[in-house]
Amino acid sequence: MALSAVSFPCLAFHNKENQSTTLFNASEKKPIADIGELENMSVCTTTHGFMLARDPISKATLLWSPHSSTKIELPPFELEVKDLMDCSCILSDKPTVPGCVVLLVEPEATFIRYCRAVDVPEMDCYEKEVICPIAACRGKFYFNSLPTSLGVIDFSGPALEFSSITVEDTIQERCGYGEEYGAADVFLVESNDELYMVSRLVASHSTGATNGDVVRIYMMDFSARRWCRVEDLGDRSFFVSLFYFGVSYSGCGGDGCDDFLQRNRVYFVLPGQKVLQIFDVKDGSAELQSLDEAPMSDKAFWVLPADP
Repeated sequence: MALSAVSFPCLAFHNKENQSTTLFNASEKKPIADIGELENMSVCTTTHGFMLARDPISKATLLWSPHSSTKIELPPFELEVKDLMDCSCILSDKPTVPGCVVLLVEPEATFIRYCRAVDVPEMDCYEKEVICPIAACRGKFYFNSLPTSLGVIDFSGPALEFSSITVEDTIQERCGYGEEYGAADVFLVESNDELYMVSRLVASHSTGATNGDVVRIYMMDFSARRWCRVEDLGDRSFFVSLFYFGVSYSGCGGDGCDDFLQRNRVYFVLPGQKVLQIFDVKDGSAELQSLDEAPMSDKAFWVLPADP
């Protein structure tokens, strides 16, 4: 069953106590009662309009599109449900493209799991450093954006390769911005084959979600190896949440986004406070929306259809 009658984007709230996930209609601000094929499945977020779903009993694992019900079977992997809820699943391309890599990252673990979406005899593991944030762009995975470096994972050769690129340090508000802002939450987002970094600066006086918080957006200039400040997302929207990667979405194609989606915005969810922050990238303003009917949760991720 596809969730074709549901307005996208949706939010998925994780509850670790009973190891369940609740889908939430972001535009109507209410839970989705009938989740069809996701019933009793363990899920985590992924890109290109898909979710990673696993049957906790049979361990059957697949990529599943909530909009079209398209399924792509993957090899099973050994991972506890509570750990899967913490994972991010990033695709190097559309999963139907030959050679597409399915990369499963546990933010606090020291290894990754990966396979090919089309030719999937088994799921491989690889020892690594802690990875967060991460995004796929131009066939490679970029992670751990630091002041002077950016990590790279490349699957194009016969073996997985880790490397890094030196980046000119042009961003001053990573660890605060004078006395006005405190620490920043950093997310990497791929959009139109470009790599962006979203920095959410928390107002120093804030004791919760306030309109004093701001976002700064940067695009990577790979030729100059530097982050360049931008104030326009090309009429796209970015959706980010703590502990997970960010996603970009361009607009509506008959999927019900029109009533909720605004252009050149960054949507940021605070599940513990049941609050949605919407930042206008062009004029710098911020809007707060209450999610009163959302379940109690410490983590939530965005569910979007495939980009039109």
